[in-house]
Amino acid sequence: MFEKKRLHPISIISHIAKQLIDTLFPLLVLVVMKARTVSLGWNIAVPTVVLLYTTLIGFFTWLRFTYQLNERELCIEQGVFLRKKRSIPFERIQGISISAGFFQRLVGVVQVRIETAGNELGKAEAILTAVTKKEAEQIARQIRKVKEGVVHDETIELINRSEQPNDIVFSLRFRDVFLLSVTSGGVFGVLAAIAAFISQLDDFISYDALYRKVQALGFVRNTLSGVVAIFVLFVVAYAISVGRHLLRYAFFTVRKQEDMIVISRGLFEKQLLTVSRKRVQGIIIKENVVQRLLGYVSVHIIHAGGSLDGGESGSVVFCPFMKKERAASVIAACLPEYHIHHEFQALPQRARVRYMLRPVYVFAIPIGMVAYVLRPWGMGLLLLLPIVSYLGYKSYQMAGWAISANQLALRSGMFRIQTIYMLKYRIQSVATSATWLQKRKQLSTLAVAVMPKMFSKVTDVDEKEAEAVYTWMQ
Repeated sequence: MFEKKRLHPISIISHIAKQLIDTLFPLLVLVVMKARTVSLGWNIAVPTVVLLYTTLIGFFTWLRFTYQLNERELCIEQGVFLRKKRSIPFERIQGISISAGFFQRLVGVVQVRIETAGNELGKAEAILTAVTKKEAEQIARQIRKVKEGVVHDETIELINRSEQPNDIVFSLRFRDVFLLSVTSGGVFGVLAAIAAFISQLDDFISYDALYRKVQALGFVRNTLSGVVAIFVLFVVAYAISVGRHLLRYAFFTVRKQEDMIVISRGLFEKQLLTVSRKRVQGIIIKENVVQRLLGYVSVHIIHAGGSLDGGESGSVVFCPFMKKERAASVIAACLPEYHIHHEFQALPQRARVRYMLRPVYVFAIPIGMVAYVLRPWGMGLLLLLPIVSYLGYKSYQMAGWAISANQLALRSGMFRIQTIYMLKYRIQSVATSATWLQKRKQLSTLAVAVMPKMFSKVTDVDEKEAEAVYTWMQ
């Protein structure tokens, strides 16, 4: 009834590209190290053999990969040397996400990621790298018959932009995408990636010799030039971070269709995720320092399926950048059972000093060491300690909790304030704990989990209030 099928041949290019990316760095190391002792032909022979090998592996990976759609399960056979067979019952499928990269869109195919209940959050059970839109639509329709609406039939039509305008709940304008990019703070992630890459080059690059050559050219002669170099590095990393966010969140749109929330985004790679409202476990509102000053927030939904690139496992970016006062209305349009409010129970005053001293404990030693090394001018860094103490005070002011008949909200954070809203019947566990120092002040730590590895906590809550929340959950 249902015959075995292969992926679109464009997936061969995808497999080859993945193999080349995995072998690129070891290949560079091998060629550079051996080039000093082996003939010039080494530099040609090794890349040629690797390219030929990856091409053959890519072709046979495509040739040996087949999938078969049955009435109640998806069967997959794959493996070049070791043949593997898998059957994925539709009942276990938690969600399907669909993306279409630049080359995939040229040939009219899409990538389908299938996530199941037994798999790790955010990790796909199966990936069909290149299937036609008709095939993806057939898979979605067949799953819907079994899952009763977990995957919507109109999923593929969204890729063709055939939706009605009145389905749109939220969309990002280019101005908002740009503001999101420049206020996201992703520069440190880029710097970490650059540092990790450079650290892998230690074995065959002499940084001392490189520094002496640069110094001989007159680029590094004093401390000022070093500061300028660091500043340029930050500017480049910042530009890369802005570009990444522009590509990721361009054309970001949220649509509501019956009991489904459909999220799509991407400039060159169109990505789409369909989320069932029944599987939303909670709502997270985040705001960093810059966004808080501008009055903007980002909204995430905790989902029992997976994530659409940009969120943590089990967390889906619902609205990456929006005015804070608009968040309540947008959330109510898709998830009316949640009530977004700004009235929170503040922490007791006896917790204030603890919040002010806690960041000082963390930063005192590293700041003191740097100040000592760079003395006497480095002693000015000690002025950072009152600043971090003030940030701790602001964290104390922002922290709190709110409770109603069927909903609990917790808010905490220092550099990034995070507020999580949870419905009572979605909460999996509530725990209170107290250290010896907290007991002296009659304080407790309140921790609430809505999913495994997905929890929120507020430190230094009044112990009676923490006990009241614990009792409310019973």
